[in-house]
Amino acid sequence: MATSPEAHAKRRLVIETLRSKRADFENFVRARVAEQDVDDILQLGAERAINGAEAIDDPNQVTAWLYRIHRNLIIDTYRQQAADRHRLDHGAGVPDGAIGVTEEACQCSLAQAQRLPASYASILDLVDAQGFSLVEAAARLEITRNNAAVRLHRARKALRDAMEAHCGVTDPQACAACRCVDDACCAA
Repeated sequence: MATSPEAHAKRRLVIETLRSKRADFENFVRARVAEQDVDDILQLGAERAINGAEAIDDPNQVTAWLYRIHRNLIIDTYRQQAADRHRLDHGAGVPDGAIGVTEEACQCSLAQAQRLPASYASILDLVDAQGFSLVEAAARLEITRNNAAVRLHRARKALRDAMEAHCGVTDPQACAACRCVDDACCAA
């Protein structure tokens, strides 16, 4: 699909404004969100602006339009974080049926989690055991939210694999069928 000259000019104007005012947009976002969210918001803001450039009615208002896009993304971030906290507070538990270390978990899962690499053990402890949101855990570990999500997914899989290999179960709530009950190897 060919782009009209007017649409091309609007897109070019948006790109030039994003480049020339990058520091201003970055300061605007940085003053309103946690450090780990800044780059994501700036990236999404640029993407939305470039893809939606044809919607600009007044080229003299492009800067205000760009600030509005960033403000809306900041609001979306707060809403997502509130939804994450709500799910956590209301017992949504571990997503995707993945194994995690929770208060109800057996001693086997706790013992196996401690044997995982430190990066995996720390994310499991923060999110599953202590109840921090993924965003909060990422901040504490000084990593991006996306990195934290990947690390948590891999840590849960590693824990599930370790439990299956050591205990014969993959669910910390299934300790009644666990070999460790008889062996007493993981009991506290």
